[in-house]
This record gives sequence, structure tokens and C-alpha cells, in this order.
Amino acid sequence: MIPPDPRSSRGRRLIALVLAAVLGAGLAVTAERLVVGRQQLARSAAVTGSPAPPPSAAPRVTPPVGSAEPSPTASGDAASALPSAARDAAVTALLVARADAVRHGDRALFLSTVDPSTSTFVSAQTVLFDRVSVLAPAEWDYRLAGPGPDLPPGRAAVLPDGAAIEHVRLTYRLVGSLTSTDREQYLTVVPHDGGWLLAADTDGTAGGKDTERDLWDLGPVRVVHGTSSLVVADRRGASTAALQALAAAADRAVHDVERVWTGTWSHTPVLVLPRSQEDMATVIGSNGDGLAQIAAVTTGTFEGGQSRGDRVVVNPAAWGNLGAIGRRVVLTHEITHVATRAAGRSAPPIWLSEGFADYVAYRAAPLAPTIVASDVLGTVRRGAGPRHLPGDADFDASRGDIAASYEGAWLACRMIAARYGEERLVRLYTVLSDGVGPGWPDETVDVLGIAAPVLEQQWRSYLQRLAAA
Repeated sequence: MIPPDPRSSRGRRLIALVLAAVLGAGLAVTAERLVVGRQQLARSAAVTGSPAPPPSAAPRVTPPVGSAEPSPTASGDAASALPSAARDAAVTALLVARADAVRHGDRALFLSTVDPSTSTFVSAQTVLFDRVSVLAPAEWDYRLAGPGPDLPPGRAAVLPDGAAIEHVRLTYRLVGSLTSTDREQYLTVVPHDGGWLLAADTDGTAGGKDTERDLWDLGPVRVVHGTSSLVVADRRGASTAALQALAAAADRAVHDVERVWTGTWSHTPVLVLPRSQEDMATVIGSNGDGLAQIAAVTTGTFEGGQSRGDRVVVNPAAWGNLGAIGRRVVLTHEITHVATRAAGRSAPPIWLSEGFADYVAYRAAPLAPTIVASDVLGTVRRGAGPRHLPGDADFDASRGDIAASYEGAWLACRMIAARYGEERLVRLYTVLSDGVGPGWPDETVDVLGIAAPVLEQQWRSYLQRLAAA
């Protein structure tokens, strides 16, 4: 996954691996092509939205020094009438207690933050706590991020006066992972015995504010640690042995990436394996269209020039159809995105982002270009080959077949490595994603010594030679 396009309001771009054929895995491999495709499910936040301050600037919430605390003998009405600063301090104290309860595995403390009159919500929160406890998170913190949407009229009518939806930002880090993840939540708070308690976590959806979901929101989870990876899976799905195999495959993919990419990154990717394709759609924020073709996606946020919370979400349905080579290609491609995003400060051209991920993946599992790139080479043989390196529109799955775009991007990176050396290919990626210089196409001259039109001409000639072989 590349750093997101700066035009969206969600701060996230999802890049999909579109499975067009299953790769064989025998000694005599008759390997069909694995088409790596992209589906842009969401865009990023810098133009149409105002992203929240970078999480790194937000310490664990604590009540402001000197803020008035609600009297423990005050009535619910008195609590709801508190000045906004005192109210924020009281709600913040509630969130601090909730975070402490998770970090210390204290179920009683956790449930003490929930309104006992909401029996259904209490039950749901008990289940949630038990699921999160399995993770034993190394970090779990909340902070108020501002007011949420208005309560729906029906809910406002049944909740105490002063009840409100709060916009909350959860930051967590799993044991074994070096990167933190941020989640937007919309929690309903109600005055209760002079303080505040939580009464719901779904009221915000009526105001168009979706609470982001993690795997443990959907079912019980199991955690498996690899040597260089962490797998979080729905316990109702794959067996422990299958998860250990997935972690081992991810460990190998990390090694494959390390052989090429020398930039700074965690070297410990998180993989998420939902129970079903439908659950995968929920976790990645998709409506589910086209997921049957998707083997895995890399998700995360990109804010303030930093990538946060990147993880690879695996589609259990498509994953089961892949052979050993296909799985290695998929994981290496996705983990390359995790690695390159960690060092990037701006989005490189899409052909370089996707082509480089494929370059690393197919370098680890070499297959003949005539097998992997059959679509684009077929267009060249018909005299209809591409004239320019593929752009964003060429990777838009809603516009048609994008196999040739991925293949062409891969062959561009393969040609650069063969002609100028792998170090310069890596350097080109680094320079075009560092957010410092003019970017593509201008900096191509500095790295390769040629202008973009010359690079495209060399690429077209390369395609013709491969097509004629």
C-alpha cells in the first residue's frame, strides 16, 4: 500500500491484490499468471478533510491540571450542567480509567465505566474486554478528539438529559508490533451519580460517523507470533497450525523484502485474518464489492507525513485458492508496501509503487515474464501496447481490466533494475517518495540520468523485445 492520495476525507487508501488465477506449486510448475490489481476503496485527507493532529502529538489522556472534578454527591442533572472544561475533564477521567483497565486486565474497572442500566451494552462490553484481553496490548490509550454528532432524536428521548456523543481517538499497539494504530470512535456518554458513564458505541452511525471496527469487535481472536510477524485471526476460523503456517510465510516475506528494501521500517508486520470475506469487508471499511477476487490488502493511515497502523488483511476465501508461490508473491508484495510506506512522506507515482512491490515479490519467486505479463505483452504483439507508464486511472478496477497495468508497471521496474542496477531502482523509489524534491518526473534525471520520455521509450522497447521472444 502506498501513502494515500491527499484528496480524501478518511486518510486511507486500500490497495488490493486481485487474484486472476491460481499459481501452481509443483516441481513442474505450469504457473498461470498472478495478476496484481488495485481497487481504490477510499482516499486520503489533506484537501477535502481536516485530519486530526498526528497521534504522536497526543499523549495519553489525563484530566487537565486544576480542572474542577464533578462532586461525587452531585446529581446526574448537575453533572450534565458542568462547564465544558470540567465536563471534558470528567469524561477524560472516565477514558483514562477505561484505558488503564485494558492495560492491566482489570475487567471490573473496565465495566465500572459502563452504565449498568444498559444491560445489552454491558454484556457487549464484557465480551469485548475478554477478547481484547487475549491481545494483551502493549499500548491502549484514549483521548477526546472533539464533540461527536448530535444524538438521534429517538435515542435522545430515552437517555438522561445531558447525554451526548463524544468523538474519541483510540491508539493501541499490540505486543510484538512496533507500530501503533489509531481508531476513531463515537461513544455515547451519560451523566450518572455525579460523573459520566458510557452508554453506547453505535449512536454515531446515525449521524454518518462510522466507528472503525477491528477484528475483535466481530468475534473472539487468536494471536500467533512469528519470528518477524504477528498474526491476529478470528478464533472461529483457521486452526492454530494454519496460523503458524501463515506467520512462517510472513517471516519469509519479511526476509524477501529485506533483501531489496534498505529503508527504516518495523520489520514486524501485522497480519489480520478474518473468519469470512464479509468480516474482511467490515475490517477494511469496504462494501464488499469485488472482494471475491482479492487475496489481501494493506491498510493504514497516513497523517502528517507519517504512516500509522499498517497491516495486511488477508481474505480467507481467496487465500485458500493460492498455491505456495502465489502466497509468497502476495505476502511479499503487501509487506513491501508496509516497508516502503514507513519511509515515505509522499506518494510516488502509482506505476512505481505497484511495480516496485511486484518487483520485490517476483524477485523472491522468479517466474518468466511471458507467464506473469501475458496481458501486456499480448497487447504489444497486437500492436496496441501502452505508450505511457500507467497512471492512477489505469489502476482503477471500476474502469476495466487492470492486469496489463500491473504487469507493465512491474516490467518497468524490472527493466530499470536490469539496465541501471537495483540500487538505483531503490534510490528512485526513495527520492520520489521523500516529499522533498519536485518528484516525478523531474527527479528521474537526477537518479537515472535520463528524462521521463526517454525512460518510457526504453520501457516500450523492452516490452517489444519480451513480446518477440
